[in-house]
Amino acid sequence: MNLLAGVEQDFHRPQKSPGAYEWWHFDGTDDRSGYSFVIQFHAGNLFSAYYQDSLKTYWEKTESPLMGTSQKTGAPNPSTGSTSSPRVPSGRPTGSSVEPSGQVPIPNPLDYCGVSFRLFHKGAMIVESLQELSRKSLKASDKHGAVLLGPNRFNWDPRGDPPSYVLTVQAPIHGGGATVRARLFFTPLLKQCPALPQPEGPSTHTWILAAPLCHVEGTFQWVDREGESKKEVAFVGKGYHDHHFGSVPLGQFLRAWHWGRFFCGEDGLAYSAQIPVDGAEQTTGILLTFTQEGIQVEPTGFKLSRNRRNFFWLPYAKKLESANHPNFRLEHGQTLCDGPAYLIFADEAQWASNGKKLKGEGLSNYLYTPRLSSRFFFPMLKGKSLIVKPSEETDLPQPSGDVSTTRPVE
Repeated sequence: MNLLAGVEQDFHRPQKSPGAYEWWHFDGTDDRSGYSFVIQFHAGNLFSAYYQDSLKTYWEKTESPLMGTSQKTGAPNPSTGSTSSPRVPSGRPTGSSVEPSGQVPIPNPLDYCGVSFRLFHKGAMIVESLQELSRKSLKASDKHGAVLLGPNRFNWDPRGDPPSYVLTVQAPIHGGGATVRARLFFTPLLKQCPALPQPEGPSTHTWILAAPLCHVEGTFQWVDREGESKKEVAFVGKGYHDHHFGSVPLGQFLRAWHWGRFFCGEDGLAYSAQIPVDGAEQTTGILLTFTQEGIQVEPTGFKLSRNRRNFFWLPYAKKLESANHPNFRLEHGQTLCDGPAYLIFADEAQWASNGKKLKGEGLSNYLYTPRLSSRFFFPMLKGKSLIVKPSEETDLPQPSGDVSTTRPVE
């Protein structure tokens, strides 16, 4: 894994290879109000069932070694050399790059963009919106942190007082005709982000700690079909922002992945525990401790407890410990977001930093990669997604009226 740090590294790296991905992650917790949230912007949405299904179809039709077998459905007819047309899931325009006649369309990650927004209150998920958008909806800067996806956007504002990320998301609520708007300011608290150590060999995945320790303030607003505000909640707390991108399918080298962050006063911890495809290999990863003064990186192996199963029979370890840092211990607590492939937990962890033993609460994510391309779960996964067509984006409230340089007043 490549490691980078700082807001100057937060620019868009367009990924075009089949199975590649990129996403920006924002989360925050307000202990006073009990609200927390997770927001992700995707330019190559590896969580999209439509993207995963198009990849699986492409690899089957082209007899790709990524399928792990030479017997593929829809292999070329030995008598004609032709292939049947790939199956395209209904309801989702792919826009995939099309090869010459008779060949299989090549899935382009940028044809599968999206924004996910999950809002929690006192341990219960009260809003979940998974918007899927086309490449026509994406505008992203290759110079600094700025992404526009339909009515959702974030940008780094270096001229703000103080400099901050300004983020706005508009999430249609299924079934009710209402919209939840989030307007948030992420102000980095780290005084410096030093260069981080790089792996000895080449890596296909990059983790950018753009702003791992932030002051976050803003508002959540519930708006009815006519645009009238029915409820507004102020948010003041701490938050975390990172950025990931990769050039090959994540499931080619990871079976599962635990990652998350914790805060204790002005100290913080981020961790990544990667479970390899080969079950005989050790689970390895990274512990990153940070304060306003900087970041420390500690590569480590992980010891995992025996697997538990959720309602969808998804296997995950309840407890994680460091193999060579005895002060680190993590136990997944309440499940905030439950699903067949991806989980979010409200957790508690303990660790040591600068000679201090610390204990803090935070959010963890868990991904089980074999489920991403499962056609058994495809109907369930696509059922959660809202397809936003370019012609329909004007029907949603426009973001220009939501992004403001004026911070909300408590």
